[in-house]
Amino acid sequence: MTYEDLLIVKYKDNGRDADGMDCYGLVLELCARAGTPLRDIVYEGNEESEWVDGGYVASLNVEERSWAEQGFIVQCTYAGRLHIGYLVNKKTVVHMTRDGVRVTPIAALPNIKIYEVTA
Repeated sequence: MTYEDLLIVKYKDNGRDADGMDCYGLVLELCARAGTPLRDIVYEGNEESEWVDGGYVASLNVEERSWAEQGFIVQCTYAGRLHIGYLVNKKTVVHMTRDGVRVTPIAALPNIKIYEVTA
């Protein structure tokens, strides 16, 4: 699966297309390309601590894992906020920040939880 064309996409709150994406929009696109689609949900300003405690990811078709594999998704805290990214291999995450798409080692992301997308 390729993602290089997404590196130029800009950040946009609740964005879901090439005109702009948020972190979940990017993960949705990457999962769709990999044939493991996720249900789309939009963060609507709820108390963020509720989402961080598992409400956001728990509402998806995923199961938590204790290991990393290509195609899994990660939840973490990034710049003090709830964040989600896509594992392009066991050690590397593609994720959308307010400054644009980033490719980051998994070890650089704090408070990480790893999930496998299920059917």
